[in-house]
Amino acid sequence: MGKPRIVIADTEEMYLSSLEIKFLEELDDKIELETISDPGYFNSHFASPQSAEILVVSEDLYFRDLQKHNIPNIFVLTESIDDSGTEDLDIKKIFKYSNPNEIYNQVVATSNGVIRTGIDTSKETSVVLFYSNAGGVGKTTLAMGVSLCIAKNYKKVLYINAHRINAFQSYLNNTAFAPGNIYTELMNADSNIFNNIKYVVRNEGFDYIPPFGASLSSLNIGFDIYEKIIKSAKATKQYDVIIVDADTAFDTDKASLITMADKVFIITTQSKASVNAVNMLVKNMNCTDPEKYFFVCNDFIENKYNALTGEAAKPAFKVNEYVKHIEDIDRAKLDSISGDTGIQKLSFLII
Repeated sequence: MGKPRIVIADTEEMYLSSLEIKFLEELDDKIELETISDPGYFNSHFASPQSAEILVVSEDLYFRDLQKHNIPNIFVLTESIDDSGTEDLDIKKIFKYSNPNEIYNQVVATSNGVIRTGIDTSKETSVVLFYSNAGGVGKTTLAMGVSLCIAKNYKKVLYINAHRINAFQSYLNNTAFAPGNIYTELMNADSNIFNNIKYVVRNEGFDYIPPFGASLSSLNIGFDIYEKIIKSAKATKQYDVIIVDADTAFDTDKASLITMADKVFIITTQSKASVNAVNMLVKNMNCTDPEKYFFVCNDFIENKYNALTGEAAKPAFKVNEYVKHIEDIDRAKLDSISGDTGIQKLSFLII
């Protein structure tokens, strides 16, 4: 079988180039990729019968007779996010100004497996740790928002709340604790622990292990249970990303999670107390690898005092991303949080 042929057509050359780069980064010589920016050439090219596995075409170039060609997967790039446009039910529409990662993921995930046929596009499960030694910085909000955002980009995500006391259920529709029979499995955990407890895993856009009904110490379970679950879940290769949301304690257990993570997002706010706390963390661990460690300022308010740029705190780290303050966060639904621009930026650093 020959390489899958993919045609991408759009009159905006810079936009077209960004999509071309993304497909080549991911698939390189495993596909035959053709890009077309000239409307005249596009019309003359498709005036004769064409065969391709995938056509990604802008709405202004699309015409109905394209369906007569041997192209089983046609994606139309639309500038409108409503359901109007092609009027063809078998045509898949993509919002044109989505991130190139999102467009690529949607094409791969919904093209009936033609890209994956004969091609191993799978990657190692990535473990991403959200951590801060400063309390109240919104770490759990970010971790869960990013989990849902990545899942919306056609990735399989497992969220693990690695806290000694689980209290993340306020963002969930199902707030019930994990069933009691899981705790015996956890106390006797082996290398297959995730498969043993998989029956309790729930899904609200992303998979998650439901909150435990008591603290780890009350359940007589060690904190290292989280590392065992993560390793076991990663070994199943069922997930693209495992998001780990860890509590604030910095100890040998936490250091072990940091070591095993592929990426670590260290969260701060612009307050002096938060910046000072992260300064102390940086003094006690090596965060110099820019591919692994990312510093995020959450709940940022532009016209408010910012210790990250002030002289008093003297930050010993550089912030990579700012996530702006979200109004009424306590009443916000996770779905709307996942659509926040700052959270989307964090997600694209992962996928």
